[in-house]
Amino acid sequence: MDTTLYPELSPDAGDPGAGLRRFATAAGITLAPLRVTESASAPHGPVTLVVEADRGIVHVVLERDRHEIQVKLMMPWVGAALSGHAKTLQDVAQAIHDWQRGDTLTMIAGRRGWLTASPRAVAHEEGRAVEYAWDVARAVTADQWNSSLVEEAYNTPQLRQLAPFVTHGTLRFHRSPTPPFSHDLFEIGPADNNSWRVGSQQAPLGTHTVVTTTAEAIALVVDALPPDCNPAIQASDSEHD
Repeated sequence: MDTTLYPELSPDAGDPGAGLRRFATAAGITLAPLRVTESASAPHGPVTLVVEADRGIVHVVLERDRHEIQVKLMMPWVGAALSGHAKTLQDVAQAIHDWQRGDTLTMIAGRRGWLTASPRAVAHEEGRAVEYAWDVARAVTADQWNSSLVEEAYNTPQLRQLAPFVTHGTLRFHRSPTPPFSHDLFEIGPADNNSWRVGSQQAPLGTHTVVTTTAEAIALVVDALPPDCNPAIQASDSEHD
């Protein structure tokens, strides 16, 4: 890196990886394995530091044409949990330290004002992922043609305990709010003449049952729930692996 743009890297001959390690060491922080990546197709593009912590991968992007440090702390299957722009690599090292030792996302964002926590990630961390998924499903369909379907499903106890997902007007239900999804539960999608088609997510659409009301559609889904269909839970990292 250009040390006129990043003078803090002068002791490291412009090497951002070495600089981050130096700042961490000075603060008594042991970093997880770190690697530096550059784009072969854009040699004058940004440099990315990747810290592979157990909790999730941290991406630190340094721009070459200006002093700008972008940071994303990523949770498995959830995506960016915290993101923002740091002023110095010392700030980055402290944030990674918080992340590695397991501080909550809310705590880290409160302590590091330059980081913003993802509401989805916070809900996942706090065990509210299913509730958050319903909030999203209801928000994206509000005032839409399928809002009555989503609302009626939300008000059905057997379905409210599952994780909803809306795609192309089709309402799907999952046993877990994050992958891996089983895809073994019924879905409800639009059919001709303002009707609804109901059937297995794994079966051809032509085999789905067509009904005229949302109440009928929801009843079919509830009746087809497997006996072992418990409230949706978040899979552990080991299950994700």
